[in-house]
Amino acid sequence: MRAVGGSYREAWASVTGNRNLRLAQLSSLSAWTGEFLFLSAVTVYAFDQDGAAGVGLVGFLRVLPATVALPWLGALADRVSRRLLLVVACALRAVTAAGAAVAADQPAAVYTLLTLSTVCHAAYRPVLAALFPTLCTTPDELTGVNAVRAILDGAAALVGPLAAAVLLAAYDPAVAFAAVALLAGAAGVLAAGLRYESPRPAAGDGPTGRLGVVADVVEGVRELRRRPRALEVIVLGGAQCLVRGALTVLAVVVAVEVTDLGRPGVGILWAAFGVGGFAAAMASIGAAGSARLGTLFGAGVALWGAPVVLVGLLTGSPVAVGAFVVIGAANALVDVTGFTLLQRLVPDRTLARVLALTEAVFSLTVALGSLAVPFVLSTLGATWTLVVTGGILPVAVLARWAGLRAIDADIGVRKDRIVLLRRVGMFRLLPVPAIESLAQRLGRRDVPALTDVFAKGDPGDAFYVIESGRVAVLDDAREIRRMGPGEAFGEIALLRSVPRTATVRAVEDTALATLSGPDFLAAVTGSSAPSSAAEAVVSDYLTHDEQRHADPSRPDPDGAPGPH
Repeated sequence: MRAVGGSYREAWASVTGNRNLRLAQLSSLSAWTGEFLFLSAVTVYAFDQDGAAGVGLVGFLRVLPATVALPWLGALADRVSRRLLLVVACALRAVTAAGAAVAADQPAAVYTLLTLSTVCHAAYRPVLAALFPTLCTTPDELTGVNAVRAILDGAAALVGPLAAAVLLAAYDPAVAFAAVALLAGAAGVLAAGLRYESPRPAAGDGPTGRLGVVADVVEGVRELRRRPRALEVIVLGGAQCLVRGALTVLAVVVAVEVTDLGRPGVGILWAAFGVGGFAAAMASIGAAGSARLGTLFGAGVALWGAPVVLVGLLTGSPVAVGAFVVIGAANALVDVTGFTLLQRLVPDRTLARVLALTEAVFSLTVALGSLAVPFVLSTLGATWTLVVTGGILPVAVLARWAGLRAIDADIGVRKDRIVLLRRVGMFRLLPVPAIESLAQRLGRRDVPALTDVFAKGDPGDAFYVIESGRVAVLDDAREIRRMGPGEAFGEIALLRSVPRTATVRAVEDTALATLSGPDFLAAVTGSSAPSSAAEAVVSDYLTHDEQRHADPSRPDPDGAPGPH
């Protein structure tokens, strides 16, 4: 419990103590409160105007246009400033919602504006999710931030509908639309306050030229083919969304036909879902330091389906309510771990378009699930429909378990490498996309005792971090100092484009993590913090080098930087 409590404090501290994360999370809270308010208000408006047919029309207008637009919006987010896109999306959302409030007596105009409003909001979550890694400095912090976001989303899901209920009881939907506009405007103002440096792609990250938007979308699809681990997450997430879509229909069946909850029971079941989700989102903060995100994600997907099977086999109101609590908890776990995995497995240069494609796939599978269930019910009946629908997910997870374990192995290796890299001062403040990229590019070199890593005058082609063992720094056969695990050397020759300024020799068997010259330069020159730190190290070393040559008897001070 102590470790989990520490994770709670660290996750909340990372949000409240980091100005960018604080603004981003508050912007998300405002935007999603408006979305849940909007959903309630537009449903009531459509029912008042056109009855059940109007509600069905609104459901179609909310899903299909946004799904079609998402891949293009994601491609745009990888071409322009993500902060700018968030601000523009919120501003357009505010304008269209306000326009719907003004034109409330003209249903055709309102439906058009509300469709545009939904498309504007559709870009918000994938773009913000693509931006979060840049605002974080460690993968653990990123997981904690996603957990906090899930908690705030839960709060928005509660506050938004309550606000809609109050406004609709006292006024008409037009006032609720105006409230959505205000919340969207506030989200945009908060997003405009973000201040950060976008990481430049490291060497080998692939082309970054000015492709057409169509080519950008195609490149996002190709990225998934190159990232089978990310594709694994999307496939299982799509299966979970298929069952989620089915559950929107099955919840009514469970309340009215399977149990004695009756029509009010639909609300009770979804309230239980919300309670489970909120509790699990809080608990998932404790998973921030876990290297088993893949199997946690798989467990969440399986737990989404197993309770549905249970409801079909063990009918009864307490069982149904308890099952929806578990499903809500599983949903939060899938949300936190799934987004974190995609943010870590996909490079930053294509992250927004991959996340947007993911949202599009998930929206389509939700719609497909809700459309398919009536046909399955007519064929199998309620009990077997629940069993078959719920059984899809545990079976899918079992079939892909080896892939989930492989994700854990990959994440575990990266975690160890990131811990090593963070011990190097100039890498300490790198954002998550940059440090992840470096961790993937680290090589390894074993150097036997009394063997030179490189000699003075050699060309500089790599940067080194000591994993284990010790090395001696020699200047014309005179030992300057010794270095041990966590210390690094090799940067001067790379940053100054000069030959090695000293010889480095292993004094015992030594394991080195190696980074090629282009990868090192891309990392330290990609943003101001590591660049300044690297320049300070170089200047410090060169100053001590000049002092040693002026006075050969002068001892090398403790803490002087390494040779390069």
